[in-house]
Amino acid sequence: MILNIVAVTLLAGSASGLLYGLLNILFVTPYIDKAVELEAIRSGFNLDQGYFAYRGFQLQGGLLAALLVGIAYSALYTLVYILSKSIDKGVKRAVILASIIWIVIYLMPAIKYPANPPAVGDPDTIYYRQIIFVTYILISSISALALALIRVRLTNSNKIRRDLAIITSYSLIMFTAYMLMPNNPDHINIDSSILLGFRVSSALTVLVLWLMLGLTSSLLWSKSGLIKRRLPLN
Repeated sequence: MILNIVAVTLLAGSASGLLYGLLNILFVTPYIDKAVELEAIRSGFNLDQGYFAYRGFQLQGGLLAALLVGIAYSALYTLVYILSKSIDKGVKRAVILASIIWIVIYLMPAIKYPANPPAVGDPDTIYYRQIIFVTYILISSISALALALIRVRLTNSNKIRRDLAIITSYSLIMFTAYMLMPNNPDHINIDSSILLGFRVSSALTVLVLWLMLGLTSSLLWSKSGLIKRRLPLN
């Protein structure tokens, strides 16, 4: 059984990660290249053939990184999938769960700290920006996990009131975090159309990654026969 779970996790993660990497190359990379070119023009730096050769190599490495990200996220999704007892609830439940995870670990942090192209931002503040960003993700993730555990224990309460209370509590926590956490210290000086395009395309590609994980995981679990078996955590 453990080998089957690992196989499903690897297959779902690999498929989702490769799709994510390809979508990044098609839809996100053009905005990154435009941002780099504008920054080079602004600073008087000449992008020679060596840069473009390196950029091609970097894109190949990005595809491999996307594959690894897909597998890592798939391991997280599998854990949540089992603990939430969603393995016998069908594809719809799996996709909803994947969407919730995307909201918690991507969308909520992106509202406070929206994504910027790699060429944007002061290099001297990069570690500070990473710290506050990761802190915000941890606040969102830990809060969602704690509330999910509370929800499981409130089995005798009215379902609608229970879910409304959980959503309201999470919203209040994240609103408080939004108000108290420091803002991005960097002044964003880039064409607004490039910035918006990068942020929207980045959000959508990550959403597709999670939806693909939910869909493929559910289908693979069903095909592997794991749903018909009794899991120790279910």
